[in-house]
Amino acid sequence: MTQPQWGAPSPGQRPLGQQSWPGAQPSARPGFGAPSGFTPYGQPQAPAARRKSSPVAKLLGAMIVLAVIASIGLVVTLIANPGQAGYQNEAYQVPDPDLNPPALPQPQTVEEATDAIEKNPFYDQDVPIPVRCDEGPIDVTAADDAELEKHLNELMACLVRVWEPPVTSAGWVIVRPSVTVYGEKIKTKCGEIPVNAAYCGADQQVYFSNQLVRALPAVGDNEWVAYIIIAHEFAHALQARTNILISAKALGAESKDEQQELQMSRRIEVQADCLSSMFLRSVSRSLDINQSDLEGIEETYRSIGDDSLSDKYANGGGNHGLAVSRLYWANQGLGSSQVATCNTYVADEKLVR
Repeated sequence: MTQPQWGAPSPGQRPLGQQSWPGAQPSARPGFGAPSGFTPYGQPQAPAARRKSSPVAKLLGAMIVLAVIASIGLVVTLIANPGQAGYQNEAYQVPDPDLNPPALPQPQTVEEATDAIEKNPFYDQDVPIPVRCDEGPIDVTAADDAELEKHLNELMACLVRVWEPPVTSAGWVIVRPSVTVYGEKIKTKCGEIPVNAAYCGADQQVYFSNQLVRALPAVGDNEWVAYIIIAHEFAHALQARTNILISAKALGAESKDEQQELQMSRRIEVQADCLSSMFLRSVSRSLDINQSDLEGIEETYRSIGDDSLSDKYANGGGNHGLAVSRLYWANQGLGSSQVATCNTYVADEKLVR
């Protein structure tokens, strides 16, 4: 496959190193086991036995607990009563899945990439609320592949209806990905995907393993898990279409520092958590997501933290973020409609451990 290359920099600007999107070789870095170039949700594992919190985890929790409490206060109000106006963006006709989407935008210089992740016009927008979504929950553990694929593709239409206004108002082009349901593994333009859910930048489509569905209780036992997973993967599509994803990955690689690259990966992932929960907030009225659902939703985000999946990352250092970090950013999205709330690239590194 021919890889798109970085263009030449403008005079006086620092060029980015030779980069390509996406990588197709397996990554040796810690994470959920998906190849580099993928932006996966997570790899299900049996729930780990409860253990005592480490001193570092306690310290991190203490540093952000006030922010979390403040966010939860907003969640309580807005999930229960997300506005009294009629449904927004009703006139918009959601397009069919685009199997031949326009090329992803790519930065040409370090300065352009930095601006893309930190000062993107996408952050100046608000997400409409409430937005109608007619695709209510089904028993995804009992659905066959055809039923599951139909359900997730219709859910993708809800995501596009929510995100079309802020993306287009920021001057970017939104694309509706398809969702392909598969079994143990699937070959894609990004390489082979194991059991997981992933966004592939090479074809700009989403892939969802039916075996991930069977293991859903391991990542939060509630009916909104599939919504959170697909919304997280669509958030990666949003990052890609707004020049954030490739810019962030390029800057991480440009640092030539594994720890800096891992931190950039965590900023990408927790931003996707924030954007995914912001979607849930937007459609909460039409899907009847209420306060009683909040505990299960929060547990889902906690349960796919790096430390929740492996004791190796109890003190941080993974590529997706600690459970406390993922929950923090999920609560930010649940409590706000301002896209800038999800700008993880200017956040203190303590919030992206």
